[in-house]
Amino acid sequence: MKKQNILLALFFAFLGSIVSAQPKIDLVNFGKSFGGWKEKKGRASQFEVAGSRYRCWKPEVTPTPIGGIFVSIRIDHLRGVLATDDHASLEVTFDAEGNVVSARSSIALQGKKVASDLVEGTGKVGATIAGLDMAAKVGAEMISSLSAKILRENIKEPGRVSFPAVMRHQYHLLCLSVGVEDRVVLKAGEVEGAQKKRTVVPLRIERPSK
Repeated sequence: MKKQNILLALFFAFLGSIVSAQPKIDLVNFGKSFGGWKEKKGRASQFEVAGSRYRCWKPEVTPTPIGGIFVSIRIDHLRGVLATDDHASLEVTFDAEGNVVSARSSIALQGKKVASDLVEGTGKVGATIAGLDMAAKVGAEMISSLSAKILRENIKEPGRVSFPAVMRHQYHLLCLSVGVEDRVVLKAGEVEGAQKKRTVVPLRIERPSK
């Protein structure tokens, strides 16, 4: 029994010395990048793109079984007092190292939902493929799928036409805000950590052509 207790103590001591990586969203900087969380009692941010107004809500984060996080973001297109707002969702899964696993987006326009295909990453975020960061590649494919489906709906309202570009931008800012914190347990109750930052290829919002 005493030998078993000693082995358990050694095992937990070994676990305490392991460096673990945990993905985390920097909500402060994510919100600052488009005006800060100043709307809806600190739960949302409002911004303007190409003359149209949008609202981004704080992300909902759920841990995944593989040690990563599933992030869901709601974005609204504010169409004015006499019009019904459009709503969109952006869903991105990151693994334990902060790499993009998959991404999906959808937009609801007056009750009609348009959803992108589920795009999955096949490599590390830092891997370069044809000059694109993996996260940017996944985002570009996701928005391309969504934009193609919206075009089939013959949508012409400027704020709706630019909605996929807004979502691409939010996706880009989210990827910039997700980092991996290395945590090393030195002693009981003592933790030393540092946030690993990443950069991705800029995804710009362009004014929709008339």
